[in-house]
Amino acid sequence: MNAAADAEYPLIGIGILYKGKEFIQHITGEGYEEQRDSQFDHDTSFLRQTSKDGKPLIIKIPFDNYEVSVKPYQIRLSDKTLLYFLSTDVDGNPPEWISDMDALYRGDMDSQIRQQIILGVAGIKLLAELNYKPKAYHINEGRPAFIIWEIVTSLMKIEGLSFEEAWVRAKEKIIYTNHTLVAAGNLTYTEAAVKKWATPFAQKLGVEAELLFKEGLIGPNTFSTTLFALNIASVHTAVSQAHGKFCRVSWPGYNWIAITNGIHLPRWQDSDFRSYKLTEEKIWELHQTKKNELRDSVIKRTGLGYDSNKLVVTWARRLADYKQPRVIFEDTKRLKQILTNEKYPVQLLFAGNSHSGDPNAKSIVDEIISIFSGELAGSAIFIPNYNISLSNHLVSGSDIWLNTPKGNLEACGTSGMKAISNGVLSLTVLDGWTYEVDWKGTGWVLDPDNVSKSFYELMENEIIPLYYERGGNGLPEAWIEMMKSSITLSEKFSAKRLLEEYRKKLYNLV
Repeated sequence: MNAAADAEYPLIGIGILYKGKEFIQHITGEGYEEQRDSQFDHDTSFLRQTSKDGKPLIIKIPFDNYEVSVKPYQIRLSDKTLLYFLSTDVDGNPPEWISDMDALYRGDMDSQIRQQIILGVAGIKLLAELNYKPKAYHINEGRPAFIIWEIVTSLMKIEGLSFEEAWVRAKEKIIYTNHTLVAAGNLTYTEAAVKKWATPFAQKLGVEAELLFKEGLIGPNTFSTTLFALNIASVHTAVSQAHGKFCRVSWPGYNWIAITNGIHLPRWQDSDFRSYKLTEEKIWELHQTKKNELRDSVIKRTGLGYDSNKLVVTWARRLADYKQPRVIFEDTKRLKQILTNEKYPVQLLFAGNSHSGDPNAKSIVDEIISIFSGELAGSAIFIPNYNISLSNHLVSGSDIWLNTPKGNLEACGTSGMKAISNGVLSLTVLDGWTYEVDWKGTGWVLDPDNVSKSFYELMENEIIPLYYERGGNGLPEAWIEMMKSSITLSEKFSAKRLLEEYRKKLYNLV
């Protein structure tokens, strides 16, 4: 969306405005993770409620014996690029619809389906109320796929099409992007649950309820959001070249287009690194400034400091088993020797939030903090409440960006793109976007079959010696050359490039 705003490209984004229950990560004095509610209040925030004809706009979703009010908020990124956020936290709504806004991915089956109705049905109603006539509807993941219900309703009403004709026409306008093949990201529900919520919409259209969801049915009595999204879209895309390959295996029979994700460089790359005329001295000076800023941020958040002249290795992302956050702790004795080498010391930083619906992720946080306060005390710090502000410091003030997922489960990943844009070098398992890089002279690749051993050996034999090797000018010249290569590489993974590919390969197809 930011790249579209930069290019004055007409693009509208629609999402749900969650309230942030259990959003703030807090670490207790005993070293355990607690999740606290955000204090965010959408009615007093920077968001502006959407209005029409000078009056606050409310979208209505009618059901059998009641209707739900949806309040849209907006952010204007440019004259042609706008973001809208939908909320059912509205006085008079049934309490379950209000609580649906508590937190991302929360709730039982009915709650999740209601959220998809909000996003899909209310999202299309909002566009109609504001007189937008999109050329295409691009749904990210299967959750917004119920947009087809409201698009079909509109086509039948405005153009006088039959249900079957409108369904075919609606499909021609929909583009679907899959963002993960991990099972938790590809939701399934019982047929009965989906039918219950589809029935009021089917009755208004004068059709059998099964017609609104049959293209998502897999096996007996099971509805798949992914299959439904695939079948109601005319264009199907993946988020990296590797992800595209696995999508073709997992979901054959669809014409997959792979477009690798990108980051908004003006947002994530420090402006000082955008000059092509930086000398080695200037690059290293800027990098030391960023390292000091990161150190200060860590002290502010944890009360713990470190010498920013150390080689700083960072692992930071959402905590989940498949991302293997604990893998480098398989031999803590060897890891401690690496970190505490008096001549060539290393500082380890970790950050990441667990999902409130994933109790195993919470145990990961507790275990890491226990290790950091025990065997690795003084050389490893867990930084709580990983957010955009902290991420900005980490992706510019680290030396090494560590990425350790189980192979071929990360659809793309983008944190490493942000890091390389600031000259932070990658140490990664090949997965997602990292398959698309020749890492020789730019970073290092971990053995996916033995990540811990590979990490120890690369640190000991290549990374640490290279970082501490100084030329006659006192600079780590070979390291700086790799930093320059990383910064140049990041242009290939920009949101500007991503938008151009969307325009040429997706939006011209519908």
